[in-house]
Amino acid sequence: MNSESSKLYNALKNNIHQMIKMYRELLEVVRKEKEILISADLPSLDENNKRKESLLFKLRQLEGERIKLVEDICKSEGLNKEEPRLLDLAIHFRGEEGDKLRNLHSVLVLLLNRIKNFNDQNESLVRAALESVNGAMNSIKQTLSQKPVYGGKKSAEKKQEIGAQIMSKQV
Repeated sequence: MNSESSKLYNALKNNIHQMIKMYRELLEVVRKEKEILISADLPSLDENNKRKESLLFKLRQLEGERIKLVEDICKSEGLNKEEPRLLDLAIHFRGEEGDKLRNLHSVLVLLLNRIKNFNDQNESLVRAALESVNGAMNSIKQTLSQKPVYGGKKSAEKKQEIGAQIMSKQV
């Protein structure tokens, strides 16, 4: 490995370590999100979402830097890869450098899989909550639109107006 590649390799390792740190934080955020969704604590959910958005923004920046570093390493090493991957570099470098890249790659994959699993669980919780809300709204709408036994036509018209107002405010 030439000196230019060595500098780029070290910068890549630092970049990946930062990404791992951020992904660990993101994992904690999505774990917390699950607890917040179960407890239906909307202010905490809003705060948690802001934290998640901030982490995702930083991760996108780090990912862009990582891609650039990998491309630069490929140029420096004379590798002709259109979309080089960490494992491609690990194979190229072999030895200790290759092993480090393989280990970092494994940690990233593990973290991403865990985050995806929690996101899938959170999505299921949100879908169930939305189905409950929709069911409740339909029930309220149906109750308000039923013709009254007592009270005549004006009472029924007033109830339909209220039902329409409730629905429009929710949408």
